[in-house]
Order: sequence, then structure tokens, then C-alpha cells
Amino acid sequence: MAVVLVAAVATAGGALARAGDASAAVSPPVITEPFKPVLACNRNTTIGMEGCGEHKVLAADRQLNADVGVIFDLLTSAGSRRDFVFAQTTWVSYRNADCRSQSDVYSGGSEQAVVYVLCLAAGDRLRRQNLKGFFTSLTQAQGNVPTFP
Repeated sequence: MAVVLVAAVATAGGALARAGDASAAVSPPVITEPFKPVLACNRNTTIGMEGCGEHKVLAADRQLNADVGVIFDLLTSAGSRRDFVFAQTTWVSYRNADCRSQSDVYSGGSEQAVVYVLCLAAGDRLRRQNLKGFFTSLTQAQGNVPTFP
């Protein structure tokens, strides 16, 4: 049985903002996954490897959500905040589609879900590096800046 996992990104206010929608209230986007960490991590079984991957994804999502919140607070205009929200929600859609595509190689097999969650975790790590660079750019030559989470 193939497991299909998707992630949702919503703003804290519950609605997604679009870059061109000036009337939409904008708040930091939050990544949520449709799975809960109920699978135990065990690198010796396929289900256990999926559990390890899920735990990695959820931890990485929490870190990204903290990163996004700090960056969002540094943005000074409604337009820059809308653009950031749009970019982040678009990135999550890309990450999910890319990982589904990569896991499709194992369609119908027990490794499909493992490959999918490990891909999500790897994508989160890469996004964090991008966000850290963005944070550095935003805070250059500024005093009294927050710490990047």
C-alpha cells in the first residue's frame, strides 16, 4: 500500500496571502504535516526508518517555522511580507511535489514513504540555509538584531 503524504502551509491567521493581493492580512506562514510522530524510530525496519524520517521532518519544520517568524518580523513593509509569505508557501509546494516525484521511483513499495520523508527533511535543511542567508542580508549593518534560531 502506497502512502501519500502532503504538507500544508498556512499563515498564522489561517489564510494564504498572494503577492498581488494588497487587501489580504499577512502573517508568517507555518508548515504543518499531515502525520503525527506515532511511528517509533528504528533504523532496522522500514516502518522504523519512516518513523525516523517523520521525526526529522517535524523537528526541521519546527525550526523552519521559528526561522520564518524571525525573518517575517524583520520585514518592514506589507509588500515585502506578502512576497515572503508567497515565496515560502510556494517553496513548500515545490518541496512536496519534488519529494513525491523522487519517491515515485519506489511506487507501490515499502520504501516509498521512507524516501518521501527523508527527502522532506533534506529539503527543510536546504531551505534553512537559504533563510539563514536571507537573515544575514536583512540584518547587515544593523545593531540589536534578533538571534537566528
